[in-house]
Amino acid sequence: MSQGSPTSARQRASGAAAIYKELGDVIGQENGKRDLSTLLAMHVQAQTERPVNPAHTAPNALIIGPTGVGKTHAIRTAAAALELPLAIVDATRLATSAYGDEQLDEVLIELLRASRSRLKQQASRPLLGRADLSELEELKDAEQGIVFIDEFDKLAANARVRDDRNELVQRRLLQFIDGTRISLRPGNHIGEDELDFDTAGVLFLVAGAFTDLLEDLGGRPHDVMRGMARHNHVISQDLVRYGFMPELIARIPVIIEFSALSEEELVGIMRNEATDPSQFYVRYLRSLGVELSIADEAQCWIAAAAAKLKIGARGLHQILFPLLSLLSQEVERAASCPAQVHLDKKTAEELARRVEYRKNDLSGD
Repeated sequence: MSQGSPTSARQRASGAAAIYKELGDVIGQENGKRDLSTLLAMHVQAQTERPVNPAHTAPNALIIGPTGVGKTHAIRTAAAALELPLAIVDATRLATSAYGDEQLDEVLIELLRASRSRLKQQASRPLLGRADLSELEELKDAEQGIVFIDEFDKLAANARVRDDRNELVQRRLLQFIDGTRISLRPGNHIGEDELDFDTAGVLFLVAGAFTDLLEDLGGRPHDVMRGMARHNHVISQDLVRYGFMPELIARIPVIIEFSALSEEELVGIMRNEATDPSQFYVRYLRSLGVELSIADEAQCWIAAAAAKLKIGARGLHQILFPLLSLLSQEVERAASCPAQVHLDKKTAEELARRVEYRKNDLSGD
């Protein structure tokens, strides 16, 4: 095996503890990150057995949690650290397509593209690998990858969704997850020949907020409730009741929970340079010749306001943008730009007040 082979790189970073460390920029979610790290470590270890034994592959998983709490960020980060090809698809794309089969095939083709891009990048590094990658190498690499289906709850087939396409997509997805060979025609993106893609070694991760399900856990059958020590965690029967085929849910046996972000965790996101959304505005104002700094008390105020929106880390942008948009406009209009702008809590509150005036067509100037 060559020094730069994908498998050797994965094995170097494949321990659960090493993967968990890579997820340090995912704020909070300690239990979820540990469970996910262990699952991915199991997935990489299972790939060492060739050919892949479907009975020995890592179990597929549902990651359940509110929007904006780091589900997709965690998957992207871990896949990059492990150098695993990753295909991300929004379930609404599958649910609204008239051709579910083609859309699911496209997910595997996207996995092939991710593998080709990564292997080419790896082969271009000095002293690593070769430049003459074959389609077979790309295919085998992709067959060890991850398919991540977000907004999975949108595929439910129940009284709320009167569309047979969701059930059809679930049935087709069941074939993919069950481990089968799919004939793909990637076209010019990968090669001209038809490829036989074996999904047995692919790890399928699905995710969703399932907000209304979490609000209705008391609707479980009494015999199920009696047998549970804790009633505030989602179980497989809940997902079937929500509108998923029992056969499909049986093949997604692991449930990993991500929780809503607290104010303290939102502050932690702002104080981590790798995740701090205010850095976007800092760089923009720097392009105008102004250095922006945000006081700790202002960060706490912004985090508290964002927490009330209940959209996770995305709420930070929703609070920051109108304030710093107004601030940057004033900087650009100023006859002489200040060299530095310090955003403290009082200034943030004043900007917020003026933003509200503007929304109501009143003058805050």
